[in-house]
Amino acid sequence: MKFRNMKLAFLTIVLLFSCAACEAFPVFNLFESSSKESTPTTTATAGSSETPQGGTPSKIPVIFSHDGAPDDIAAMLYLSKNPAVEIIGVVNSYGEQVPRESSQEWAAYLYEILDLDTVPLAIGSETPLDPAGYALPESWRTAANDFWGVQLPATNRTIDPRPGYQLIIDLVSSSTEKVTLLVTGAQTDVALALQHAPQIKNHIERIVIMGGAFYVAGNLNGNAGSASNEAAEWNIFVDALAAKQVFNSGVPLTIVPLDGSENFWITHDMADQLSGSEDAGVNLLSQLWQRQFEMWNGDFLIWDILAAVSITDAQYFVWENGDLDVISEEGEQHGQTLVLDGSNRDNEFAVGNDYEGLATHILDSVLAR
Repeated sequence: MKFRNMKLAFLTIVLLFSCAACEAFPVFNLFESSSKESTPTTTATAGSSETPQGGTPSKIPVIFSHDGAPDDIAAMLYLSKNPAVEIIGVVNSYGEQVPRESSQEWAAYLYEILDLDTVPLAIGSETPLDPAGYALPESWRTAANDFWGVQLPATNRTIDPRPGYQLIIDLVSSSTEKVTLLVTGAQTDVALALQHAPQIKNHIERIVIMGGAFYVAGNLNGNAGSASNEAAEWNIFVDALAAKQVFNSGVPLTIVPLDGSENFWITHDMADQLSGSEDAGVNLLSQLWQRQFEMWNGDFLIWDILAAVSITDAQYFVWENGDLDVISEEGEQHGQTLVLDGSNRDNEFAVGNDYEGLATHILDSVLAR
C-alpha cells in the first residue's frame, strides 16, 4: 500500500513537470505550416495602418494619379471617405482626359465638393512616353474634359504649378512615411518621376494600379483606331513604355487588372441607395451614375474604384504573385501584361473578387454607414 502511494506521488510529479513544459515550449502544427506555404494565392499588402504602441492607427499617405474616367470620380469620393487614407496629392494624368483641359473641373470637385482644401492638384503629362502615341477615342476624351456632363460649382482655386511628376517627387521625398501611389490612368507621370528622381523608390510603399489583363482578353474592343489588338487593357495600352518602366522599377506592385475587376457592375439598386443624400459628393456621384445608365442603356461596369479599395481592404480580392512585365514593342500584343514567373512575392495581382462584399463595402463607405 505504501509502495503504491509512493508510485502515485511520483506519477503526479511527472505530470506536473510535463504540463509546465507544454506551456514553456509550445508545440507547432507542422502540417498546418506546410499547407500555408504551398498556397498559390496571397493576401495583398497594398497599405499598412499599423497601430503605434499606445496610439491610434496611422493613415496611409496616398497620391492619386487618375485620367478623369467616371470611375475615377467614384474612386476619389471613396478615398475621401476612407478613414485609413490620407490623400496628399492628386495628378491629372494622361488617358481619357486631356489633363490641362479638365483641371478646373477637377479643382472644383476636390475643393468645392469634397472640401480637400489642403490637397495639391497638378497637371500631368499631356503626351505619353511611348513613341506609338496611342490615345483613347476622342469622344471619350471630350466627355472626360467636361466631367461627363455633371454640373460643378465655380472655384477660384488655382492648380499647383508643378508638373505632375514633380509633385510626385516632392510629396514622396518630404513625407515622413512611405507613400502609396494609386494610378488608375496611364503610368506616364510615375515613370517620369522615377526617371528624374530614382531615389524616391526607397520612399514608396508600393504602386497600386488599375490596369492590365493577365489571363483574360483585353478591352480595346476595336476602339484603338488602326491597332489590331485583343490582348491589352486601355490604361496600359495608351503608354505601354511608361507601364513597362514602372513594372520593371523594382517598386512593389499591387495590380487590379481586368482579371480581378471585369465583373463589377453598377446596378440601379446600388445607385438608388445614393439618391436623396445631402452629402455633396454622394449627390454628385448619384447624378453621374444616372448619366452613365443613360449612356450605357442600363447597368455599367466600373474598375478604378476597386484599386482604391485594395489599398486598405485587400480581403475582397483573390491574389497571385509574380514577376510582371509589359510588351512595349509595336504589334498586336502592344501593351499586353505578362506573368513571367511566380518568384516575386512583392508583386501581386488580383484574379478574382468578392462582388457582393465589395459592393456593400463601397456603398457603406461612401454613405458613411
